[in-house]
Amino acid sequence: MRNFLLLVFTLLIFSFPSFSQSKKAQKHISILTADSLAGRGFTNEGQIKAADYIIKELTDSNVIPAGENQFIQELSYPVNSFPGMVQFSTSIAGTIKIYGAGSDYLFHPSSNRIDIEGKIEIIDTTYFFDKTESKNIYYIDHKPQNQFIEKFLFESASQNSLLIVRDTAKWSWFPSDKQSQNTIMYVKDELKSGVEVKVSNEAEFKPNFRSSNIIGKINGDRSDSIIVFTAHYDHIGQMGSAIFKGANDNASGVSMLLSLAESYSKNTPKYDTYFLFTTAEEVGLIGSYYFIQNPTFDLRKTKMLINLDMVGTGNEGITVVNAIKQERFFKLLNELNEGRITEIKKRGKACNSDHCLFDQIGVPSIFIYTLGGKQAYHDVFDDGKDLSLEAFNSLHDLLIESVNSY
Repeated sequence: MRNFLLLVFTLLIFSFPSFSQSKKAQKHISILTADSLAGRGFTNEGQIKAADYIIKELTDSNVIPAGENQFIQELSYPVNSFPGMVQFSTSIAGTIKIYGAGSDYLFHPSSNRIDIEGKIEIIDTTYFFDKTESKNIYYIDHKPQNQFIEKFLFESASQNSLLIVRDTAKWSWFPSDKQSQNTIMYVKDELKSGVEVKVSNEAEFKPNFRSSNIIGKINGDRSDSIIVFTAHYDHIGQMGSAIFKGANDNASGVSMLLSLAESYSKNTPKYDTYFLFTTAEEVGLIGSYYFIQNPTFDLRKTKMLINLDMVGTGNEGITVVNAIKQERFFKLLNELNEGRITEIKKRGKACNSDHCLFDQIGVPSIFIYTLGGKQAYHDVFDDGKDLSLEAFNSLHDLLIESVNSY
């Protein structure tokens, strides 16, 4: 009986840190998705606040800076933003309906500032936007091809006009690095001829938005090779009152890196281990591209780079991108898993997150994301509510075991 109790006690000691990882991750996610961070986008110093939090957590875990004597690597890029009030309402026979930003309507991310009201003009994709037209309100009852959208935004000589597009498909919003002279708005409702609308936003183009990558390091037992964990900490920000909080994408990945850093601070890793939190992934992998052009450590020594993006679910397992190319590491993950994660799926190349550019220059790289659970993506519903973290603890442990065995 005494030996049995000792065994149970030992198991509890070694299992508790792993069990606690998802609890701490929930705290990280809650902080990173707070309204005050404005979706870690381009307003309200959201990215600065997120970076400060990440650096504090790294410092508390005794992670050392891996930049030029500092954690941050500054860069800038152009982006369109929506910092102020947005509004959309209709008036039909004196009945006014006010719509909700993010759920009932979205502005195209390249839209200009606008303040307009009047009756809609119903058009189709054969419509020609005359050069002399301005401050008109158009409506089309289906989502046209991108060529039509681009033409209205960037090829038409009209200015300060509004195109309302009915789009009933699932919305995914992305930031833009440019701003048009016109505005496009997507709506769910069907609008009839003669409906009066009132639309406004306070779009602001920022030609040199300043942000930073964050790079930390924990010294391992060996320095001849290195392990790199990456996760982007930026998200797509806000559209007026609509905040795109990015809980799964990618507060979850940031939380995983912070959890791994804390674990390695207590148990020295086999290899020197770097933690790279990139910015501007959502604007086109700008942060990872900048880092590759200006590396703060020798990428040639990389044994494996593991990119973690959207790891907040997992009841249906995980997917490993680039698993075909990195087959030996993929097999190792499966061998060590021992049924903890429901399924580890194989996927080939996909240039859909920060791993891509590293892979293209010859750095051994994979990208892991979880499957199942809440399906919110690039919308206002990725808010952290009902985010299961089903595979978080198991993935955390599996990553540590795998890189130590690789």
